[in-house]
Amino acid sequence: MLSHPQRRVIILVTIAAGLLIAVCARWGTRPLPIPSVPAYPVRFEGSAASEFARVLAEEYPDRVTGTSASRRAAAYLALQLEKMGYQVDRPTFSMWLQGKRVQGENVIAFLPGESPESVAIIAHYDGQFTSHQAAEDNASGVGVLLELASVLREGPHRRGLILAATDAEEWGMIGARELVNFLRLRRAVAVISIDYLTAGPATALQMACMGQFSGYTPLWLRQLVIASGRAQNIEIEQATGTWEWIGRALEISPEDQGPLLRAGIPALNLETLTPDNEAVRARYHTTADVFHDLRPATFQMMGAAVEQTVRTLDGFADFAPGSARPRVAEPNAAPPGPYPYLIGNGGDFQTSSQSYLPAGLVLTMQIVFLLPVLIAAIFAARNLIGSGSDGRAWRVIEPVSWILPPGLAVLLLYALTAMNLLPRYELYPATPKDPFLYHLPPAILGALTLVIVAGSVGLHKLCARLAVTPAPFDGKKRILFLWVACVALTGFFLNPYAMCLFLGGLAYAAGALSRPAGVLRRCANAILLILAAAPFAALVYSFGQEIYLGWRIGWYLILQAAYGVWSPLAVVVFLFASVLWLQSLRISVLEKSPGSSTIPAR
Repeated sequence: MLSHPQRRVIILVTIAAGLLIAVCARWGTRPLPIPSVPAYPVRFEGSAASEFARVLAEEYPDRVTGTSASRRAAAYLALQLEKMGYQVDRPTFSMWLQGKRVQGENVIAFLPGESPESVAIIAHYDGQFTSHQAAEDNASGVGVLLELASVLREGPHRRGLILAATDAEEWGMIGARELVNFLRLRRAVAVISIDYLTAGPATALQMACMGQFSGYTPLWLRQLVIASGRAQNIEIEQATGTWEWIGRALEISPEDQGPLLRAGIPALNLETLTPDNEAVRARYHTTADVFHDLRPATFQMMGAAVEQTVRTLDGFADFAPGSARPRVAEPNAAPPGPYPYLIGNGGDFQTSSQSYLPAGLVLTMQIVFLLPVLIAAIFAARNLIGSGSDGRAWRVIEPVSWILPPGLAVLLLYALTAMNLLPRYELYPATPKDPFLYHLPPAILGALTLVIVAGSVGLHKLCARLAVTPAPFDGKKRILFLWVACVALTGFFLNPYAMCLFLGGLAYAAGALSRPAGVLRRCANAILLILAAAPFAALVYSFGQEIYLGWRIGWYLILQAAYGVWSPLAVVVFLFASVLWLQSLRISVLEKSPGSSTIPAR
């Protein structure tokens, strides 16, 4: 594909890039102390919060968005907040659920402060079709919310206080998305979401920081919440290291902080951790999720941490304009950096991190990672342009022409969803353990398969009609590599974390493929391509296990594309990457006659 001098340049650039990335990772970190915050006397009572949760779970079950049970639950919550002296509003919104238009309803309570800024606490009150009481997920969080409303109502408050019970969290955090404008109007400087207090003993709290399609919890808020927990002798864990990189690559939030982070509002979610995780998974989204085994001590742990955090936020003198970052006298009270990537201190989930990489340095490392690929692509393009071979235009298009059949299937999928022939959901597909995800519709799958087969047959006939002299291996490899580089560059602008994780291996493997002249070379090429696809395959497998779908995770991903979880551009990038991977496998492993190179290299 490249001349010997070009290969030497690429090898040297790759080595230099690797060394530079290693140097940045090793010596580019900055110290990250936990800020020191005063311990406030906590007035939160776990038993009172537990009783609020019991009433919501047992007396207002089946709180699925758009149902009469959900409206009764919203009325109960509004009444409780009004009794506490809050200004209460119940804005409604329309959304798709199981192919029907339904009306969701948020319950928002507000208490003004001395400044126009506010601090918010939110918890979703809706449940799932597969549950009944939906106690852990999430009557428990609402119980904490109501008790916090009771203990925080007494002023004076430097900042306003917002307490919101959101609807439709289960279907893509729709209620939280609808809450964004209100939070902006009230100039919310930070939002704490509470979702999922587990039954049985709780050992710690866990923080979720992932945005919905973009955004991540600012570092200052993460550290402040950890410090607030420690002030009350409560450990709060967060994803660091590999897990944070994966979270930033996916950006598919399962909790209410997601839409807020996408809108640029500092937010995070807290839930409890338990030693009996398998029992929690067994109860999740089932009728076994009942109030019976929820403990007041668990409510106390969550409530104390959130109350301490809110009082700490209210105590800050000022926030920097536009960044919602507190100005304080102590240098350690507000760690710097808006969206850095944390380096863990020995594991994937940590209660704190000793150091971090600034966002600018992480971006530099990602650019350096992609640089050898771009330089190699420039060399390959020059060589291809200078070859002057017949049929070059079709040879350039042919490797990616096979995107057309699945592309037509995607367009059909969008059409079926728009016509509601595939039952529509507002954003996320049906919740895990819903029968909708386990009964694959034969008519829909049949139509998609028919389009792919018909498109493939038609494309094969077109290729035969436009057939030109087959290109040698080096020519095919150049063309494939150019396409791979274009896809990687597009992926970088979509999400550099995802590009490095999912497309980086393919880009480097495509450049390293050798002419399949012998079994050993074919095996080496196959290993390279398998390693390139391994991160994505491992993620899909683990995701399927995590949401109880197994091999049906493929159908779930199709539904995510249909309902708009994946943007059309992300779907196109995925299809291009898949086609290029298959074409690379074909020419470097499966092709019978590799041929000899007749295209001169510049």
